Amino acid sequence: MPRRLLSSTAARLVAAIFVLQLVVMTIAILLLRSQMLQVIEGDRARQIADLRDDLVTAYYDGGREGLARQLAERRGALADPLVFAAVTGGPGAAPPVLVNLARLPGLGPTDRPVALPVVREGHVQPTDGVALATEMSDGSRLVVGTLTAPDRSFDLAFAEAFTLTLVLTIVMSLAGALGIGWVISRRTHAIAETAAALASGDFAARVRSEDTADGFDHLSRQINLMAERIDALVTELKSISGALAHDLRSPVARLRAAIDTATEAAPDGPAGEALALARADAEALETMLTGALDLARVESGALHDRRVRLDLGEVAADLVELYEPLAEQAGKELTVTGGPAFALADRELISRALANLIDNALKYGGNRIAVSVGVAEPDLILAVADDGPGIAAQDRPRVVERFTRLDHSRGAPGTGLGLAMVTAVARLHGGVLELSDAGESPGGRGGKMGGGLVARLRLPSCA
Repeated sequence: MPRRLLSSTAARLVAAIFVLQLVVMTIAILLLRSQMLQVIEGDRARQIADLRDDLVTAYYDGGREGLARQLAERRGALADPLVFAAVTGGPGAAPPVLVNLARLPGLGPTDRPVALPVVREGHVQPTDGVALATEMSDGSRLVVGTLTAPDRSFDLAFAEAFTLTLVLTIVMSLAGALGIGWVISRRTHAIAETAAALASGDFAARVRSEDTADGFDHLSRQINLMAERIDALVTELKSISGALAHDLRSPVARLRAAIDTATEAAPDGPAGEALALARADAEALETMLTGALDLARVESGALHDRRVRLDLGEVAADLVELYEPLAEQAGKELTVTGGPAFALADRELISRALANLIDNALKYGGNRIAVSVGVAEPDLILAVADDGPGIAAQDRPRVVERFTRLDHSRGAPGTGLGLAMVTAVARLHGGVLELSDAGESPGGRGGKMGGGLVARLRLPSCA
């Protein structure tokens, strides 16, 4: 069950929504970080440029001495411990002036801030920084920059914020995706349950509308309209079926009675033989008419729901006991295997379907017929196998159609409705009829004949 749930459309939809929300949120956070870093870098570049311009102004106002005095006072931006500056070279090889630096950074003149390692005042290990270098008119060089150590703090803070945001995003995205998936699953299951009720013959079933004017409501309205139309057609079919049964059975019964009267009055000879054949044809016509009407009622679902928790093993044992005298009379071996297997089924219809399969095996199968009841999760298998000629793979889709009889079976009595009835009963119970060669997997495509036929009636299990 968990594997089927995870592979369901609703689960895939929930996963897709969750992944999409997560990806969008991650991209948004990374774009935000990129924008913030650009703002920080822009502010840092402006800070360095403004400090350089102030120091250059001090140089032009008071020369190198004025610049050195400005640096020594450490006023304004120079009071920031993260800002550093240096003046080196100049007339008479004056000693360098360092602010917040332990030694001069090796940097040539630049137009924009450049990243470089800086050894701060009172430290030994270098620290990352960015700086501008400007060549002065007397040959001295002014270096102005700032440390980028706060960037690491920003990265750590951003990592914590990103982790928290990501956790909240995962929780909210998953909750939202599960909520959307639950709504979609609930409404689709409601529609599916109504469709299943209609398929089982409950034409009063309707999908409840929630008046949301969305696609689900539109689909619900169309299904309800379809159900009303089907209900009307089935009611009409019931009426026509009853009238047809009454109108046709009565003439056939009168025909058979007339044949019986004529048989009693007719002398022995060709006339008596002809009347006997006519009576057999009348009986076959009556049987075919009854079978066709029953099949129409089953296929249309025009039957009351008489499904109960039914033991298929018990049904199989009862029918084998019923058919054993016929099998012995025909010189055939009929066996049954399997234990209790419960399904929600109509006993009369299931018994009729199994009887049709056994009857076909007695007519067209070999000398051994085996009825078995088994479990193939999540379904139950009611199977009838024989060692006869079987049915070719290309004929199996056709043989379950009504009034279809294969060439080798036309000489045997029958109406061609047996397997069609079994198929209709299986469909009414939410199952399927599978035909295969003996030893072949269900639904196989083997085309060899002579291996015997296995007819499997697969029905949903009822725990």
